[in-house]
Amino acid sequence: IEVTKMTALNEKAVLISVSTKSWRATVKNKQATCDLAADKNTTHNWLSVTQRIVSKDMVQGPQRIAAASKNYLRGDSPGILDGKFLPGGLPLWGKNVHILPNNLSEQVLRNIGAFQDAFTEAVEDVRKALPDALRQAQLENPELAAQIAVPDVDYICEEKYDFEWALDVIPSSDDIRVDASKEFVAEVKRSVEERANRKLKEVTDHTVKAVIKVASHLAKSCEDYDPENKGKSPFRDSTVNQVRELIPVIRGLNINGDATIDKAATDLLAAVGNKSADDLRDDDDGRKNVATKARQVASNLDQLFN
Repeated sequence: IEVTKMTALNEKAVLISVSTKSWRATVKNKQATCDLAADKNTTHNWLSVTQRIVSKDMVQGPQRIAAASKNYLRGDSPGILDGKFLPGGLPLWGKNVHILPNNLSEQVLRNIGAFQDAFTEAVEDVRKALPDALRQAQLENPELAAQIAVPDVDYICEEKYDFEWALDVIPSSDDIRVDASKEFVAEVKRSVEERANRKLKEVTDHTVKAVIKVASHLAKSCEDYDPENKGKSPFRDSTVNQVRELIPVIRGLNINGDATIDKAATDLLAAVGNKSADDLRDDDDGRKNVATKARQVASNLDQLFN
């Protein structure tokens, strides 16, 4: 399908990024490296010893939350606040920078803020537990512990942990103010417009792929489920939940208001209707009907856009 008129991307979306850092609780042990190198008849140029300062489990809380926040934007983890996914995730603008449609901004920002709060709480848990954990490490590894310098607890928590998120505007050629030749300014504007249009097309492609993926998964789950052998191809609650979670995401990502994409979302939701996963597990004909409709949605989009 050719898009003859494109909505300005910067009017319908912004950019969002999340950056984090977490203390890994490891350090290079120079003495242990030299000892091992001598034992193996080599030098520190060919091996090194990384020592764990405290147990791995003790510092995983902030790391897990940081990873979950980024996976949330990719569509791989649920929101920490509402438990809802962003099926397909938010399209990428650049490395670790996502395009956030205005329609989804409240939902996404509330969850990212909650991730940030949870991260801060997890760091405070580390702060409280770290003194005892360090003492335990010294008891269990007295020789190794004596060979390394451990930073102050407050320094670790304040300098080794960070969670930041930021919003930015999508560049528009109308906003370019450059003191240069007309030719150079025109080239800059052309470049900005070209990238924005390319990204807008990528958003459309991303949206279509998300619908096809969810619709195809729903169809396959309905087709493969065997009530007599439930463990072979389980029909999970998330299969139906994902369809309902997909709809507002698609509405938000359909920045150009493409009628075909909008209809596909409507048809997919209608295929499920008000049925729960339990309803479909108990209804052979219902599953067949849903599978047929979901396959049709995926097929129609695939034929039109691919």
